[in-house]
Amino acid sequence: MKKSYAVLLLLLMAAACTAPPANREAAPTNSVATATPASIALSEADVIAKEKAIWDTIKNKDYDAFANMLADNQVEVLPDALHDKASSISGVKEFEPTEVTFSDWKYLPIDKDAVVVIYHVNVKGKYQGKEFAPQSVRASSAWVN
Repeated sequence: MKKSYAVLLLLLMAAACTAPPANREAAPTNSVATATPASIALSEADVIAKEKAIWDTIKNKDYDAFANMLADNQVEVLPDALHDKASSISGVKEFEPTEVTFSDWKYLPIDKDAVVVIYHVNVKGKYQGKEFAPQSVRASSAWVN
């Protein structure tokens, strides 16, 4: 049973792995290329705030907000299967965190538009309506501007 909770937490973290681009630009309509403004780098503080916001949407059972934070083509990789966005959303609906604490944040820039954030999270709550023992796991997400 403890393994299923760890898998659930991995599901939750993987679901948060990608976020939709914040500012897509339309493709040029003519053959002359136009200059595009430089992308704004994702700051460590912004990424940590976004990661915590995802957990808050789950804790508050705001599944629409949670869904809006995921890219349409997001893929969640778990030991049992690959999950798409719909499957990830369905999975977090079974998870009810009551207490979540974070620590040991690591911010790893990939390039000017992408970062990986890794952290430690302690979670108490319920899964499928049943309370589970407190869990302590490492989690990670990738964010793209």
